[in-house]
Amino acid sequence: MAREWTRLGETLKAGRIARGMEQQQVASEIGVGRGAVRNIEIGQVARVTHTIRAYARLIGWTDDSIERVLDGGEPTVQEEASAGEPVQAVGGQPAAQSDLSLEVQESLRRGPLIKSLVEEVRTPTGRVRATIVIRGEDGQTPEDLLEALRSLDIEITAERDTHSIDKSE
Repeated sequence: MAREWTRLGETLKAGRIARGMEQQQVASEIGVGRGAVRNIEIGQVARVTHTIRAYARLIGWTDDSIERVLDGGEPTVQEEASAGEPVQAVGGQPAAQSDLSLEVQESLRRGPLIKSLVEEVRTPTGRVRATIVIRGEDGQTPEDLLEALRSLDIEITAERDTHSIDKSE
């Protein structure tokens, strides 16, 4: 069965317009350029990407809606939250409370977790935190993931302070 990329783009665009959103707003929310949103909307894509999934989530589609539309069906819109209950965004964070782009939120969900850590660095004007999440690819063996972790060399530097990630943890 042929996939209907133009139909997917038109349906996403209709969902965007129904929510009163401009292309630039969608682009900013999902962390891409306006041209990427335009290409999706005119069907100039050949596979489902994290950007397309982020766009669909932004306009309220359920996770299976993209494939449904590509196969000729209709998207399913997530139920609106009841009064006082926040609508959930990618990663389970309340949509209004997340300041991460949808692209970053989607990336944080993909693949097996190898390591995560938060490093605090003192600066002349206060402290900042660096949050690092390292994920592998689905299907990698535990040995592959361990080798990937061993090969990492991440350093956080702020003027005089240097913090390195201990790869042996």
